[in-house]
Amino acid sequence: MHLFRPCRILFAACVFWAAVPAQAQTTIVLYSEAGQRPQSYEENGIPKGAYIDNVNRVLKRIPEFKVQIRFASWARVVEEARNGNSAGVLGVYYRPRERPYLNHSRPFYSEEVAVHCNRDSIEGRTFHRYPDDFAGLKFGNQRGYLAPGPRFFQLAREGKIQLVEGHEFHDLVKKMLVQEIDCVVNPTVVINEALVTLEAQGIPERMRYKSRRAMTIKTETVHIGFSRKYEESHPELARFRQLFDQAADQ
Repeated sequence: MHLFRPCRILFAACVFWAAVPAQAQTTIVLYSEAGQRPQSYEENGIPKGAYIDNVNRVLKRIPEFKVQIRFASWARVVEEARNGNSAGVLGVYYRPRERPYLNHSRPFYSEEVAVHCNRDSIEGRTFHRYPDDFAGLKFGNQRGYLAPGPRFFQLAREGKIQLVEGHEFHDLVKKMLVQEIDCVVNPTVVINEALVTLEAQGIPERMRYKSRRAMTIKTETVHIGFSRKYEESHPELARFRQLFDQAADQ
């Protein structure tokens, strides 16, 4: 029994892994954000990263299922799950109120989230309270990315923080380096990896040091967000979700 639709051109990759013969397994499709190094990315047709490694650790305990990963932009990943076109999203933070269309798995990973800013933009400023101490600055954020938190988005609605939305996080980091925006929010490891990638793509090395970690704001747990709408017509997903939670707790 298969729980996925045929691969579409919009996805960067369709990748499989399995521990037992395919004919004995049920396939689950999960979407993950493309280019989220070092957490989740595709390289030579193979999914890699900390999210993948930790999910694989759990999947080894539930061999009756096989997982297929597709990569797309974060906004598209979330939208496919919302519309019931995928079984779920690999790599969401726990946001049941903001994303009621997802059932969140047990956490399989945790990571520190920080604010990084252009050094010149924050020269002479000190930061103790997030996000209030960042009022007056311009932030870049991916569409649908909720890590900055409810208070941040409230300040953005009030005009106390300027918000520039984009699809690709690397593009936002580049804008931060050249001071088109002032700050970004993401796990520090992701920001540092983006800086390395941009340098490899031709950004002068000196530009990398324009980035400064202004404040570590919280630790987030990482989950699979299972599509409620998809599960309505694919009840096998409920069994996978139950088994994944049991295995994640072991």
